Amino acid sequence: MDSSRFDNVDDIDSRILQILAADPRAPYSEIAAKLEEAGYEMSTEGIRYRVSNLLEMTTVFFLLDPENVSWEIVRIAVEAVDEPGAKDATFDRLAEMRFWHVVRGIGTYDVYAVGMAPTLREIDELVTAIEEYEMVERVDHIVVTDRESNMDDYYMAPDSE
Repeated sequence: MDSSRFDNVDDIDSRILQILAADPRAPYSEIAAKLEEAGYEMSTEGIRYRVSNLLEMTTVFFLLDPENVSWEIVRIAVEAVDEPGAKDATFDRLAEMRFWHVVRGIGTYDVYAVGMAPTLREIDELVTAIEEYEMVERVDHIVVTDRESNMDDYYMAPDSE
């Protein structure tokens, strides 16, 4: 992926993503009409081109509402021990587990994962299993009981200043 790609997300792209977040099946003609209301006149072919480019740099990410599912949603933050390869090993181990979203990065923890289990007991077993890995220093977790997502903030175009 081109490292400068995010620099190419402008206000039109941001608005297209907001429209698609609200209605992923919105036809290009409807997107064109909504863009025109916002002061951007574009052909459906131009919108198709932009949507194709945006799809190349995004992922489908369906966020379940915890109140509407019978399983428990858990978010786990893991700190690896301070040894060579521990962060990679922790990431690899969690990626092999039943998590549908696993990321690593730089911050207050090393690996973050989101998954589901049918019961709180199974979540406790999952957390305990992770805590027992030799490469793990600490595990924090939260069972999601409610969430609020603001896709308008997520799809905001970077400031052009």
